[in-house]
Amino acid sequence: MGTLILLTALGYIFRKTRIFSEQKTFEQFILFLVALVGLVVFVLTLPISDNTKQTLLSFFGILIGATIALSSTTFVANGMSGIMLSRIKPFKAGDYIRVEETFGKVSDIGILHTQVQSIDRDIITIPNLKLISNPLVTISSSGTIISTTVSLGYSVSRDQVEKSLIKAAEKVDLENIFVHVIELGDFSVTYKVGGLLKDVSSLITKRSDLKKMMFDSLHEDHIEIVSPTFMNQRIYDKNAVFIPSDHDKVSVKPPATYEYVTQVTTEDVIFGKAIEAEITKKIDTLIEDMEQKQNEFFDLVNRISDGELKSVEMQNLNSILEQRDRLKDDLESVKEVLKKEDDTSADGVKLKSLQYLDLKAVELHNEIKELLERVSKGIEK
Repeated sequence: MGTLILLTALGYIFRKTRIFSEQKTFEQFILFLVALVGLVVFVLTLPISDNTKQTLLSFFGILIGATIALSSTTFVANGMSGIMLSRIKPFKAGDYIRVEETFGKVSDIGILHTQVQSIDRDIITIPNLKLISNPLVTISSSGTIISTTVSLGYSVSRDQVEKSLIKAAEKVDLENIFVHVIELGDFSVTYKVGGLLKDVSSLITKRSDLKKMMFDSLHEDHIEIVSPTFMNQRIYDKNAVFIPSDHDKVSVKPPATYEYVTQVTTEDVIFGKAIEAEITKKIDTLIEDMEQKQNEFFDLVNRISDGELKSVEMQNLNSILEQRDRLKDDLESVKEVLKKEDDTSADGVKLKSLQYLDLKAVELHNEIKELLERVSKGIEK
């Protein structure tokens, strides 16, 4: 009875204080230990012989030992895989990764598992052992190649097709554009167009935009996207072309100027949690670097002989530090809001708040960096 009361009290305390809000496993481990100790005390207080008590305790010990032995193999393997991932660092929060059939953006990296947000906005938990045991694809933050294919008839000039496809890729802001002939089929030629996308944050949207622009560009150049095997129950004149009749009335524009594009991008909606984790980590890193530069500043400012100049630079630093402290408080407030995962109605507001704090952190980091350089040059003179 006392054990049940203690377990209930501990569960209530954990929920209210959130001491282990980010370490649920540790909280469960404490409750398990309390329950185990309570079980031992219960057996020792039973009105039975000492031999029976010893037999019961031995039985429970064997049962618990067997359970741990059976489950520890996977547990230890995932733990060791997590340690390996933390050392080699093949990806970070916010990176796109692909392992087997799973593709998405990394939202959280733990010692036992990694969470990935899929293109359906679902959170997928992947055991770290799987990431180590299978080929892992990480899309580089410095850029990646995006491409798509299209099959066209032999009657269309290859030069004309290449010019049209290159024009489509240029409208999507790709670099190092290429057009390859993939296959000379029995009835059609398969072309592949692609290029380097520098801003991978818009990867999903750009892949779709490339197909849209290719579709529009080919029709704009009066190239049919129809194989010679095209069949229809209706009979057409041999000179008829199959291009939307209203296409000439619509001007082909880059996707950025479409009226339906809102301020919140597709990636913001799909990978909200992963983007939040990425930006939060970036701001934390900038704050840590500012604290390091603060210590460097103190080492340098003590070498300034001009008292008035020293006082001015100290005031400049204090102004930056005050803004940094407010930034840290605002970041902690946003983190508390982010923990409430059930509140999805304000996802866009939370993301915009983080993006604002990110811009502020970059601005303060640049200010303290410039201050440090100015003081350093002043001492050299």
